[in-house]
Amino acid sequence: MKEMIASKMEYFGPILFELFGEKIQDLAERIKKRFSDRPIISLLSIFRFFFNEEEREDTIIEFLKEYNLIGHQLNTLTEVVDYTKGKLLINKKNSILTEQNIITSLEIIKVIKELYLNLVYKALYETNQVLVNSLHSDDSFESRIVLFHHLYESKIIKASSEDAHIECTNCDPGVYRGVFQLKLNPNKLEKLKCPSCSQEVKYFVPYELHPEIYEIIREQDGLLQNALLNLLAMNDKKYKTNTQFSNDIEIDCVFNLRKGESVFVETKMYKINTTKDKLKSKLKKHFGKLLKDIQRIKKLPDYKDKKVTPVLLVNIIDTQLLQEVEKELKEKNKDKISQSIKILNITTFKEEMSL
Repeated sequence: MKEMIASKMEYFGPILFELFGEKIQDLAERIKKRFSDRPIISLLSIFRFFFNEEEREDTIIEFLKEYNLIGHQLNTLTEVVDYTKGKLLINKKNSILTEQNIITSLEIIKVIKELYLNLVYKALYETNQVLVNSLHSDDSFESRIVLFHHLYESKIIKASSEDAHIECTNCDPGVYRGVFQLKLNPNKLEKLKCPSCSQEVKYFVPYELHPEIYEIIREQDGLLQNALLNLLAMNDKKYKTNTQFSNDIEIDCVFNLRKGESVFVETKMYKINTTKDKLKSKLKKHFGKLLKDIQRIKKLPDYKDKKVTPVLLVNIIDTQLLQEVEKELKEKNKDKISQSIKILNITTFKEEMSL
């Protein structure tokens, strides 16, 4: 790819110079200096260009203006194209603007497009690897299709406007590969076949999360906390979040279950693609932290004689593991508060709290 771009630039450079004159001479040095002085900001600008489709045109216009390649009176790509056409027409008798050079410029555009598509392909591949690692305990093509089908049907995900990539790995390279737009229920993806050999094809198809769910995931409290609050709201339970006690204790959620009883919930999200021993270690650590906090809260006048149920709510779906850790901790800690602590996931929480 680099060699192709370099070879085409030998032809493309003079055309750029003819179009933009002396403005193009110091462009490379200025870009080089910018990356040297502000490498992080420069890289973020590149990511913004490739992955923010809505602002892509504004980013291009901003770049062209910053390096004085166009005038500040041009604000859209359509205006830039018309401006460039005008330059070409004015200078059409110039020997540099030959048919071959124009063809070469189109080839450069094709190469840049190919580079962009390869970057997108790589991003989709890496995202796929993250997904595989996250679902490693129960991951196969069939189970993932079922999962995505349910997410699609419940409108948690939708078809993305970004390009999908398809390729037949049974045929010779290049026989059947391409980029296309796809708005399809994931359970129909397995029907995609190569028109040449009729075998299954390799594909990467992007889907988008529902905006509200995406924002919830990005929040500091995370997805689990919002799932908890949604569950309580559905059951008409009034609650308080991020409640402060003694100035240095914060409980994620507090609500009343029955008259005279308060439930204190601490939510914790763990990386589930890790060993059970590490998960157990994390659970024990946060059990101990919750225990110390509740011990101090119970000394406060408002809670000294009040029944309190502490809950460590986690995103671990292995209920057996949670029960195993809770049993082990309660065997070691015989005090009343330790015995009252429950380690639950969202499903068992609903059952235990009779919601």
